[in-house]
Amino acid sequence: MKVLLCTSEAAPFAKTGGLADVAGALPKALKANGIDARVILPYYKKIKDKNTASYIGYAYVRIGQSTEYVGLFHQEFEGIDFYFIDNDRYFYRDGFYGYGDDGERFAFFDFAILEAIKVIQFFPDIIHLNDWQTGLIPYILKANYYAYQEFNKIKTVFSIHNIQYQGIFPMEMKNILFMPYSSSIEFEGCINFMKTAIMESNVINTVSPTYKNEVLTDYYGYKLNNILGLRYFDFYGIINGIDIDKYNPQTDKAIYKNYNIRTIKSGKKANKEALLKEFGMEAIDVPVFGLVSRLVEQKGLDLLIPTIEDVITYSNAKFVFMGSGDKIYEDFFRSLQNKYPDRFKCYIGYSDAVAQKIYAGSDIFLMPSKFEPCGLGQIIAMRYGTLPLVRETGGLKDTVIPFNQYTKEGTGFSFTNFNAHDLKNVMYLALNTYNNNKEVWQTLVKQAMEKDFSWNNSALQYIELYNKALVK
Repeated sequence: MKVLLCTSEAAPFAKTGGLADVAGALPKALKANGIDARVILPYYKKIKDKNTASYIGYAYVRIGQSTEYVGLFHQEFEGIDFYFIDNDRYFYRDGFYGYGDDGERFAFFDFAILEAIKVIQFFPDIIHLNDWQTGLIPYILKANYYAYQEFNKIKTVFSIHNIQYQGIFPMEMKNILFMPYSSSIEFEGCINFMKTAIMESNVINTVSPTYKNEVLTDYYGYKLNNILGLRYFDFYGIINGIDIDKYNPQTDKAIYKNYNIRTIKSGKKANKEALLKEFGMEAIDVPVFGLVSRLVEQKGLDLLIPTIEDVITYSNAKFVFMGSGDKIYEDFFRSLQNKYPDRFKCYIGYSDAVAQKIYAGSDIFLMPSKFEPCGLGQIIAMRYGTLPLVRETGGLKDTVIPFNQYTKEGTGFSFTNFNAHDLKNVMYLALNTYNNNKEVWQTLVKQAMEKDFSWNNSALQYIELYNKALVK
């Protein structure tokens, strides 16, 4: 089977979030299971300036009154073929998203991918689309390529990584798109890339079984829940995996001291002490909360604002947080750092190396999300023997087994309601367990580290999904 993964970002070339990790790791797991999986993404300035890909050809597409150049570049990375769509007008910019012409940029990307297939002569059985940036492809494929024998048998799978971001643009944009009008592309008087993909793809999935059920409701569906309901029997949920070679405390060069499940006690102690020292806090044996996150409302940070000072005041915990985003959260964390310099430290920004140190050096990893399609942080934390503390939503509910005080089962801590008091109570439960029952704590740590979140399990489910699409 041949699969072309279309994505707006893929690790290690371009990354802003979990989509990049999926697009970088899933193809390797598919290939290990006999699938010819390849990836195509924009040739952003960040990638192009490194000048490591090779030019292989070109094509043209019409956008409005312009005939736009489509350059094709190729690079093999870790055994996977990556293709890059080159057009300086659209992609030679400092950022990936957030521009006034994003609709036109990614409409061009979608048209360009189908022309690129001709250039590279790779006619896949499945085009695997990811999020709104690739949402027009199923419709363009049906509307403009039905006469081509090589394209007739191609099926499409659309993965929703976050339904909040749908690619909504003024209806006037249809005037620059060379495809016939259909009600599939329109929603509430606008072009909606994600709605188009939901209506026109052969199969749809999202990144956890619980999130799949959530987005079918008014609260989580961001108005597309009824559209998804129309495709209910073609809609699936598959949990993401992680790259267990990259996220491996035994070999990770970014952390202070390597360890495994047998040496977790000494390894965690060494990493925690070094983390506290690096952040200018006294290196003593106290529970440490870590957080690595985008600082946005989705991540449940509004629950921490009325909660965290009480926990600082009435516990022995220390906190090491990293992230960037909305000013209100950045300013709040900076104020905590100024007020409690030996208890709370924050790193405003993002660094892979610092993230790894927080995963390895913390005891408890905070993810009190308002919603979380899958989440990777809680999975990575467990890999490093750090117990996640999560709200039971989306992939967090699917991956974290809450601590049972009676049976000692569990791989972390959780709470159900989006409520600051519930969060605080669970934080105190975690702290009490760490401080007063070390034996139980170590049992939970080992249970967390033993969980298998490798991509292989998810890849097998994706192959099953592709086979479903092939018969649609």
